[in-house]
Amino acid sequence: MAFQLESGFEIAKFSDLDYEGMTVEVRYNGVPVAQLNRDKGKYAQEIEIPTRFSPEEARFIFPVNAFIKALEEARRLLETLE
Repeated sequence: MAFQLESGFEIAKFSDLDYEGMTVEVRYNGVPVAQLNRDKGKYAQEIEIPTRFSPEEARFIFPVNAFIKALEEARRLLETLE
């Protein structure tokens, strides 16, 4: 399940073997820019800014408010996952 925001961000459930449970990935124009997990508890979420999937010359310049909204949506989705 993934959903697209008008700002170019996409929020997607993501199963990463580095984590015990499900994670939520935030993508900008299709490129992963953040991953949220709740391995330390439902309300003790952590954020990782991945670099391993980024294009070599990647520069992420986007509106702060749009990024914060995308992170808030990702946090809400992660809280609903079992």
